[in-house]
Amino acid sequence: MAGGVVITGIGMLSPVGLDTASSWGALLAGTSGVAPITGFDPERIDVKIACELKGFDPESVMEKKEARKLDRCSLVAVAAAREAWAHAGLAVDDPERVGVIVGSAFGGAATIQSGMEAFFEKGPHRIGPHLHGAMLVDTPGFEIARDLGVYGTNFSVTAACATGACSIGAASDFVRSGNVDVCLAGGVDTLITEYIMGGFCNMKVLGSPREGEDVTTASRPFDLTRDGFVLGEGATVVVLEREEDARARGATIIAEVVSWSTTNDAYHIAAPREDCEGIDRMFRTALLRGDIAPSEVGYINPHGTGTQANDRLETQSIRTVFGDAADGIAVSSTKSMTGHQMGAAGAFEVAVAALAVQERRVPPTINLRDADPECDLDYVPEGARDLPDLDVAVSCSIGLGGHNGAVVLRRA
Repeated sequence: MAGGVVITGIGMLSPVGLDTASSWGALLAGTSGVAPITGFDPERIDVKIACELKGFDPESVMEKKEARKLDRCSLVAVAAAREAWAHAGLAVDDPERVGVIVGSAFGGAATIQSGMEAFFEKGPHRIGPHLHGAMLVDTPGFEIARDLGVYGTNFSVTAACATGACSIGAASDFVRSGNVDVCLAGGVDTLITEYIMGGFCNMKVLGSPREGEDVTTASRPFDLTRDGFVLGEGATVVVLEREEDARARGATIIAEVVSWSTTNDAYHIAAPREDCEGIDRMFRTALLRGDIAPSEVGYINPHGTGTQANDRLETQSIRTVFGDAADGIAVSSTKSMTGHQMGAAGAFEVAVAALAVQERRVPPTINLRDADPECDLDYVPEGARDLPDLDVAVSCSIGLGGHNGAVVLRRA
């Protein structure tokens, strides 16, 4: 693919840190973000733990009067975008040439819940006037554009758990094609509400701690005893620009976005295909488009949720597509620490893969003690690992509705 596109800025708010440096450091240290829910009283639901953004203050983003008009998802997205923009060291020279493609799986979940409560308890006349604007999936991207004063391409991708990966992939295409010079891209979701948690509880997909152990063991991807994912929240935004432009201005290049792909299973709303056809195509297409051989890949940040089918089938697909090279690839799930950030997950994990190739160091999969015989890759269970020869990494997402997305990154 002609015309290199690179990441020059990252902004992260995650369950293990409210900025990129603290999030990355916590991942390398194997720190769990699982804790009892504090954002609401979980008495009426079965699962009372989650991976919340701890200590986030909406008034650190904007004044209280303005913050109250927005959902939490827009506020954390703006905070992530500000960090990414500052990290990239860019100025808005031509606002029409700066785009924003930031997606969400659910949009303003807390706003939707509060609006429904007001409607059913007090009637339609008590619904707040800012409800519709605050609940939209594309509001975080609008608020980022307004905050930075940029007028270029701006839309929201929504592909369930693959949202963040597809947003970054689409943004890389817009930069590569010359539609924009710079694009902020990523994902956000803040879903730890009674309404959303209650739905996931009833789906029986949420994980629980090992018997007799504390809550930090609840997320254990690829482990024989895994029993579901822990819901997380967060926002990650990256800054993408052409490599020649980044080098001309002396920017620090974190990683190159080599290629990406997206496929759909067209099979089941909540389960991957047993034959892995959609996931296989996702990997193969991403590698083909980037002219990357399986043997070149040194690290995969998998979807790695901790659900029985996902972990088994993702492992099966990696073995099928990467063949003999699979045993030499480090495959670590950061969801073991952050939980599943839904629409933000793919963007967070692309950023993790980018940092991994930049530093040639990968975070671990924590809580992996009892190996599942059907999950037999190198999941880095012993702690963060230095990979001196790491040049290429892949981040992949497998979402509700059969949405799959992969992004291939290369060391600058």
